[in-house]
Amino acid sequence: MVLAHWSLGDASLITVTFLFTDIEGSTSLWENQPEAMRTALQRHNILLAQVISRHHGYVFKTVGDAFCVTFDDPGQAVAAAFHIQQTLANERWPIDSPLRVRVALHTGPAYLCEGDYFGTTVNRCARLLDVTRGGQTLLTSATQSLLSDPLPPECNLRDTGMLRLRDLPRPIHVFQLIHPGLSAEMLHVADEVGKLTSQPLARLRPVDVYEVPTLPAVVIHALHILQDPNSDAKAVQRVISNDPAISAKILRVANSAFFGRSRRVGTITEAVGVLGFINVQGLLISVSAFDAFRTKRLNLFDFWKHSIATATAARFLARQSSVAVDQAFMAGLLHDIGKLIFAVQAEGAYQRMLELRQKTPMSSLQAEQTLFEFTHPEVGEMVAERWDLPLPYIAAVAHHHQPDDAGEHQAFAALIGLANEAANAAFAASPTGDEANSRSPQASALLSRLTLEARHWEDCLQHLREEEKNVDAFVGAIR
Repeated sequence: MVLAHWSLGDASLITVTFLFTDIEGSTSLWENQPEAMRTALQRHNILLAQVISRHHGYVFKTVGDAFCVTFDDPGQAVAAAFHIQQTLANERWPIDSPLRVRVALHTGPAYLCEGDYFGTTVNRCARLLDVTRGGQTLLTSATQSLLSDPLPPECNLRDTGMLRLRDLPRPIHVFQLIHPGLSAEMLHVADEVGKLTSQPLARLRPVDVYEVPTLPAVVIHALHILQDPNSDAKAVQRVISNDPAISAKILRVANSAFFGRSRRVGTITEAVGVLGFINVQGLLISVSAFDAFRTKRLNLFDFWKHSIATATAARFLARQSSVAVDQAFMAGLLHDIGKLIFAVQAEGAYQRMLELRQKTPMSSLQAEQTLFEFTHPEVGEMVAERWDLPLPYIAAVAHHHQPDDAGEHQAFAALIGLANEAANAAFAASPTGDEANSRSPQASALLSRLTLEARHWEDCLQHLREEEKNVDAFVGAIR
């Protein structure tokens, strides 16, 4: 007998929507009603195969009573999930109680090798299935965000929030498919979902996290135009001009000392032509976020100064690497957007976090882990997804502290992480002597990862200090 030899090095990386199912309590059913369960399972397999085929799914594996299925179209996957639940609920089963199946869906890249799939996307779908109850269908935001067609009639999605799942380092944003016939008891996720190993001092409920201000409609429209390679500056002006307040702020920032224009920019069309499509996207989001995320008690000047300083550092460092300068600038502006949610939704706790940073050696992440259920990169990722930002920016927001988790965008996230470290170091309280250019272990690791040298770090800090007045001018322009 000759064993086949294969490795994941030969695998193809493809993006699909996974649908996993299994029967709740099947072990007990087999123990107590083996003959009835044999008949029920045969019928279950036929019904699922019919529904999956009808919605163009591919069953790549079955394990016991579990089906592992892929779909090219996430909309078809959700429709299949609904019809699986509906079909099984309407069936008359030979066992003492209805057969209840749990269904989980997740979309992302996975390695296809020898007819099976491997990778983190597969693992996340399996972990989501673990916390799904019989009769429920849960799907991640990665699937939800790709749904373009209407849901099946009378169906809708309920935002379950960010759930911590076993063995996964970060929470996952989850939705539940709500459909006719779903009992009230099925509207709750399992009790063990999301339990923390320690109790935070001040919690943000998931509903707080998701009830965040959205970008104005005019901004969303303008961003779509700016991201369309076939658009021109005049098309952007026609949209932005519908909001005089935003138009005035964009022009004020474009004419600030930060951009150092020798000639005054008088129209949005000129601003787009002078600054470029990507820079104007960053400005649009910044001025809109400044208005949307206002607090009564907190002065967010330091937050915005750090964000703009990080963008300035990212732009400087990008010139030393293969990263596009304008993209680095925009990602730097947005990298800490999750902190604004804390400031808006829990002002008192956010103030406590600032105090912890000032009075203790804690980093922002450590302070947030003490005070909140989620950290600012986790919340920022959710906001960036909700605002439909391009994937590199979402990765930078979510992983600038841990670029190894950013997948194909690791280098981009690492550069934004290094820019963040530089912004912190450049404006540290009264640095003197050797301390002025000192690096944290994180900064040193990121420099090495990006194959940059110590002189690049020192030059970046010097550049930031020289630009401080212009950074302050930018903050003043968006206020």
